[in-house]
Amino acid sequence: MKDDETNPRDEYWLRVKGKGGKRGEVSLPPLAWSALSQYLLARGCRSRWQLDTSLIGNLGEEVAGAISSVRLWAVLSRFFLQTATTVADDNPPLANKLRRTRTRWMRQTHTTFALAHGAELTTVRDNLRHASISMTSIYLHGDAVKRARQIAKAFTES
Repeated sequence: MKDDETNPRDEYWLRVKGKGGKRGEVSLPPLAWSALSQYLLARGCRSRWQLDTSLIGNLGEEVAGAISSVRLWAVLSRFFLQTATTVADDNPPLANKLRRTRTRWMRQTHTTFALAHGAELTTVRDNLRHASISMTSIYLHGDAVKRARQIAKAFTES
């Protein structure tokens, strides 16, 4: 992730570089922007994101520039394992899930959540930067239930 940008409508965007070095912009919801701002302030940074501010602070390995997918995976994996250790005594099932968590699951959960809460398929596709709408549509888990209810309602006896 590189930097933030707001437009006149107070929408937040992240400029990202994805697979194959493909660059794009991703819409950042206000709740995520607020959390990011609080995190930056807690690190002693200005809430207005500066280009030279790393998204993830120093975690013992000084890395300059944009965060790589490998680095993000390492940071999140360490977080999941530390959290699993913390909750293990109080909640063993949660600890086991956290030990098995993969970073891709976060992306998949984001996608499923956005679609289940009314985001349009094309909007989610564009934010994920999928090349094909068919790739994004595999996350329409509730679609079959909705379809069955609508057909049942359409063909009820009057």
